[in-house]
Amino acid sequence: MATRSPTPKHVLIATATAADTRTRMIQVGVKEVSVIGVATNADDWITLPSLNSVPNGWTIKIGCDAASNFELRTPASSNEEINSEDCDGTKEYLCTDTQVVWVNKINNTIGWEAHGYSAIGAAVTAVVPD
Repeated sequence: MATRSPTPKHVLIATATAADTRTRMIQVGVKEVSVIGVATNADDWITLPSLNSVPNGWTIKIGCDAASNFELRTPASSNEEINSEDCDGTKEYLCTDTQVVWVNKINNTIGWEAHGYSAIGAAVTAVVPD
C-alpha cells in the first residue's frame, strides 16, 4: 500500500525561539515557512518535522526575514541529521537573515540536506551545522 504524502501548506512562524512552544515547530505537511522574527537572539531556533512523518524527497522552503540570523534543528533527542550532523540540540544549522533555505529529506537514515540562496539567487557556501 502506498504511503500518502501530507497535504502541502504554507505557514508563518512569526518568531524563532528557545522557548518550548509549538510556534517554533514546522508542522507535518508544511512546505513553506516564513520566519519574521526572533525572541531573543541568533541562538533562537525553529524545528523540522520528524523524518518519519514526511516522505523521502519532501522539501521545505524557509524564508529568512527575521532581522536576525536564527537556527534550524531536528526534534529533540531524535538523533536526526541535517547535512550529516546530528542537529537535535548540540548542533544547529545556521539560517542567515535575507536568505532562502531549502531543506530536502533524503531518507530516514541519512536525514535532511539543507542549502541556502542569497537575495540575488546565488547558492551560498555549504553550511556544516555546529
